[in-house]
Amino acid sequence: MMAVMLIDKTASFKAAHNTKRMQDSQILAQRAKVDLIPDPSLKEFMPVRVAIVEVILKDGSRFSERVQAVRGTPRNPMSQQEVMNKAKDLIEPVFGKSVSEQLIHTVLHIEAVQDIRDLSRLLQKS
Repeated sequence: MMAVMLIDKTASFKAAHNTKRMQDSQILAQRAKVDLIPDPSLKEFMPVRVAIVEVILKDGSRFSERVQAVRGTPRNPMSQQEVMNKAKDLIEPVFGKSVSEQLIHTVLHIEAVQDIRDLSRLLQKS
């Protein structure tokens, strides 16, 4: 994923699950620059998910970040807008933009739904 993020400047569900793209020469060239070094000591914090990322540039500069609670977990929740963006990323490829927007709006205003079948109809793939 780091290789994809270097090229795309972001991460997405679609990119993370595109196995064909992971074999693309541009991705492989970036991937050759990345070493994943697991740190078994982080398991002691489970179920809290802690992450450490360190980047070393060609000139030797080092940048390191330790995240005490991974984004989207109870200790570091996403904003409503981030949740909506993630939902769009996940469901637009399946339902399309229009239905996805309707579904998100309906869920965000679930208390106004008069008939639950309105929600279930949105969940049906055409």
